[in-house]
Amino acid sequence: MPDQNLPIKIFYKRGQYDQRATEGMGNKQLPKWVEGPAELAAKSELFQQALAETATGFANRPADKAFIPAVMKVALRSQALAKTPRAAVGELFNRNKSEYNFIGSVQPSELLVRVDSAQHLEFITRNVAQPQEFQVGMSAINELAPFEPIIELPQDLTGTVLKVKLIHFQERHLDEQIEASFEATLRQQQVTFSKIKYTVELTIYELQPTSVDALQVVQDFEALLSITPAPVYGVGLDEADAAAAISVKVPVTGQEYPTIGILDSGIEPIDHLREWLDPRSYVAVAPEDLDRAHGTGVASIVLYGDELQGKQWVGHGAYKLLDATVFPRRGKALTEGELIKRIQEAVSRFPDVKIWNLSGGGDISCPEQDFSDFGKALDAIQDRYQVLISKSAGNCRNFEQFMPKARIARAADSVRSLVVASMAHDRGPDDDVDADWPSPFSRSGFGPNNLAKPDIAHYGGNSGAPRNGQKASYTGVNAFSLAGGIIQLSGTSFSTPRITALLGGLNQRMADGFDPLLLKTLVVHSASYPAGLALDPIVRLKELGYGRPGSVEQILYTNQHEITIILRDKLIKGGYLEMWDFPFPEELIDNGHYYGEVILTMVGATRLDGTQGVEYCQSDLKVALGTYDRIIPSTSKRKRPLNPYQKENAGLTHQI
Repeated sequence: MPDQNLPIKIFYKRGQYDQRATEGMGNKQLPKWVEGPAELAAKSELFQQALAETATGFANRPADKAFIPAVMKVALRSQALAKTPRAAVGELFNRNKSEYNFIGSVQPSELLVRVDSAQHLEFITRNVAQPQEFQVGMSAINELAPFEPIIELPQDLTGTVLKVKLIHFQERHLDEQIEASFEATLRQQQVTFSKIKYTVELTIYELQPTSVDALQVVQDFEALLSITPAPVYGVGLDEADAAAAISVKVPVTGQEYPTIGILDSGIEPIDHLREWLDPRSYVAVAPEDLDRAHGTGVASIVLYGDELQGKQWVGHGAYKLLDATVFPRRGKALTEGELIKRIQEAVSRFPDVKIWNLSGGGDISCPEQDFSDFGKALDAIQDRYQVLISKSAGNCRNFEQFMPKARIARAADSVRSLVVASMAHDRGPDDDVDADWPSPFSRSGFGPNNLAKPDIAHYGGNSGAPRNGQKASYTGVNAFSLAGGIIQLSGTSFSTPRITALLGGLNQRMADGFDPLLLKTLVVHSASYPAGLALDPIVRLKELGYGRPGSVEQILYTNQHEITIILRDKLIKGGYLEMWDFPFPEELIDNGHYYGEVILTMVGATRLDGTQGVEYCQSDLKVALGTYDRIIPSTSKRKRPLNPYQKENAGLTHQI
């Protein structure tokens, strides 16, 4: 039998047969951490002082700003982060069961609470003054205080573009009214601004105040969330010459090819690429600010990556390339808001292009807790336009000072994107690591809240710290230059297009149409670590994600000793899937014992909420393999159990 001839199989749950509902469990006992009368009385007094301060703020507001709710910060104790204690906290602030006044989070364990009016404040004050009536809610709170905006400004503001965020009250008409009021304030102060809609919940203003007084007016705006310097982005190259010659590929007349979008600095129409360029394009950069070197290198690896290296790493190299020029030349500043606006425009303009490469980025690491605005914006773009972005993890030069790697860059914490790290393909005489090890310049995970980012890795070059007064060394992967010659380039910018090409090849082979979740699943599931990679498992995951994936053929076909099956379905909130008769080959069952190696990959489109800070990802997945003796009627004490049958003597063998 040939080594590879068995295709993967996709299956679905069997109607209601495999669907289960989570049975409710009640417990009326007070948590052990609930405080006594003396502690609650002292806390009540402190909280009332904070509420009185908020009342003063309401009384001193200008008439034209009276419609804007006040916001208070509620810091929860660590034992009270679950849903039940939060519901008890909500009873202090919500005037009825249909009201929900938690509007977001800016720090872990801290919630923002909306206070609509002086009358609403009086309601909260009455509740806080009765701590024994709200024992759980009061005990759950460590601190209650008026919210103070986050203001981080450099001493010298000359030439600095500021990034301003307003509080999102999760009520469209109110938020629009607040934005209109803020914009009127900016115009009154003669402040030029740009408004960018990152996501449904997140609107950003980029502005440059013309005076200290104007800046103070902005800082005093009643619905201000934060003011920080606007991040800037660009692309750059670490290159060297390489000697080789590659034949020019030409599209076959009458054959259709998938189109991949290249969000970069532009693609030079050199001989090797000209016939593959989509006649459509998006260019947001002025001619005098163009430098297509980076984008040309990226595009050449998408189309010729295997040929340039003489390796069958991807196994597919025939794509139309759509040039979306969003980055200017090196040295030309581009703010985060303007970059996101360009990406939104490019993706929305070409709805037929479903796979995009984004190899550019900034030097700022992603936050350890809250997710970056750039990452949230990329998630929103992918959800809205049903596309998949292959995003570079980012580079750093810490190895040149023998320092630890920096965390992945902002935007590389995008949940929906497939984030790509770099591993060394070879070792030059002055490089720091062997082939198949993480590239010294490739940034490291994890993402915010220990999110596993990067997702995946591929070959993007090697490097070495400077020694004996010499500069840092780089051993790059092969790519095309602006003149059409072959050069060596290093960076996660050039490992990422290999994954983009892989996604394009897989998508072309899928019979059921474009499915970003399925493509991510196939790539991640096929990934593995090189046999000689002697790294701690956690370090390995941080630096290479789940490893390097196989080629298109290796992913889609298995050998005679393997079987790959894919469950593709939707989970209902409050329910789960359970397959009592999971298929297991009879050849691997011996006297009631099950043998074999099971590799399981879970990929889900988690619900996202950009207002919830560290809890941006609102759902989680768990899976387990288990055993049972037989299926019996439910023994639940409920009159009508949600699940009429259950397992007898059930046990978990492994849970992820």
